Amino acid sequence: MSTARRPATRRSAGRVGSQSVPVEELGHGPFEKPAPVENMPLAARFSVTTHVEGENGMPERDHKLGGRVAGGIGRRALFKATSITAGGIVLGASNPAFAAGRPSEGALPTATPDMQANYHADDSVSCARGLISTNDKNIKYRGRWEEQTSGSVYGYYESGLEFGFTGTSISVMLEETCRLLHSVDGGEFRRNVGANGTLAIASGLEGGVHSVRIYSEYQQSFPKIKHFQIDRDANTKPLPERPTMEFVGDSISVGYVGAGLVNSLENSFTFRTPELLDLSHNTVAFGGIAVAAGSGGPDATGMVSRYTKLSEYIPGESGVPVWDTSQYVPDYLVINLGTNDPSTGTKAPNFKPAYTTFLENARTYYPDTVIFAMTPFNGAHRNEIFETVSARNSIGDAKVIHIETSGWIDVATETTDGTHPTVAAQDKISHKLAASLQGYFDMRMPSRPVWPAI
Repeated sequence: MSTARRPATRRSAGRVGSQSVPVEELGHGPFEKPAPVENMPLAARFSVTTHVEGENGMPERDHKLGGRVAGGIGRRALFKATSITAGGIVLGASNPAFAAGRPSEGALPTATPDMQANYHADDSVSCARGLISTNDKNIKYRGRWEEQTSGSVYGYYESGLEFGFTGTSISVMLEETCRLLHSVDGGEFRRNVGANGTLAIASGLEGGVHSVRIYSEYQQSFPKIKHFQIDRDANTKPLPERPTMEFVGDSISVGYVGAGLVNSLENSFTFRTPELLDLSHNTVAFGGIAVAAGSGGPDATGMVSRYTKLSEYIPGESGVPVWDTSQYVPDYLVINLGTNDPSTGTKAPNFKPAYTTFLENARTYYPDTVIFAMTPFNGAHRNEIFETVSARNSIGDAKVIHIETSGWIDVATETTDGTHPTVAAQDKISHKLAASLQGYFDMRMPSRPVWPAI
C-alpha cells in the first residue's frame, strides 16, 4: 500500500453538482496543519439543491421526519490526536486487511459494445464513449450492494462507492429517484434528495486524475445505478487502498436530528468520524431499531437478526433476502446500539443476551475485524455493554474494545428531544470518537503508514 498522501491543495473543481447555492457556513474551512482533534472544527458548507423533499423514511421511536434541505461536509486531513478520550479496555490487534469492496453477484450481464472494457498496464480501464459499467474493476463498493442481471447495482442501508477517473466530467445514470451524497476530488459532499435519470456530478474539471465518492444520503435511499459516464477517451483509475470502517446503529447513527430539521447521514458521527480519519466507510443503521427482538420500532426484529438481511426495513416487507457477510468485510466495526432497548420493565433483561449474541455473531462473520462497542450517549445499558466486552476479552478476544462515552454530550441541552443529538453535538461526538480511535491506532500501530486522502 502506498504511503504517499495527496497534496493539501485541490484541483479546480469546476462546476460540481446541480444548481447548488450556498446558504450557511459552519466551521472555519480546511486545516493548514494537523491539530488536536477536540479543537478541530468540522467544516460543513451547506448548499441547496433544486429539490427539497418532505416527510419520508422511518425515524427513531415515534418522531416523524420533517422536510430536508441540502448540505455538504468537507473532507478533513488525517490528524494525530493528543490523547485518548474513550475509556474501557484496549487490547491487542493486528494490522488491518483490506476488503475487496465488490457487490454481491447474481448472473453477470453481457457487456454491450459501448461498455466493453479495455484494460491497460497501469490498471486503468477505458470504454467506448466513456460509458463505465458498474462492474468496472476500479470501483470500490463500501457496504451492501447487489448486482442485478441487467448490470445495474442496487444499494442498501447507508452504503457508498468510490473510484478514480480521468477527464473533465462525470455523471451517474440512475434507474429511479433516490437520495445521494457525492463528492469529487475530496471536496465537500453535495446533497441531492431527488436524484433521478442522468445526474451530472461534476463538469469543467481540470484535466488529470480525479476521484469520486457517492453515498446513500439516508436510510431507505435505495440507489439503483445503471452506469457512469465520463469523457470519451477517459479512463477509470484505481484509488489508493484505505482501511474500511462500518458503523452499526439506529437513528442517531443514520443522522436523524429531529422533526422538521435536516435529517441526513452527513450529519451523523458515523459519517463525520471516518471522514476525519480518512477511512473508507459505510453504515448499517435504521431509526428505531433495538438490539433485542421485540423492542424498538417500526422494525421490531432487532439488529441481532436484521444485520444478516440485505436491506433495511420496508413497511409490509416479506421474504427479505439474506445478506452474505463474506461479501464485504470491514477492517473496523463500530457499534452504537442500545438506545431503543428498554432499561426498565419486563423487556430490560433481553438486552444483554441479545448484545452478547450480536458480538459473538460479529466475530464469526469477521474473524480479524477490530470491534468497538460504544456506550449509547444517554448511558443506556452501560454496565451490560462493558460486561459483555469484558467477557469477550476474558476468552481471548482482544480485538473487542469498549468505548465509554460518558460526558461526551449533555443529553439535556445538546439533544433536540432528549434522545437525538443536535448537529453541533454530532460534530462534537465525531471529534471525540475520532480522537479515541486515533489513540488506539497510535498505540497498536505506532509506525503505521499515513493513509492517503481521497
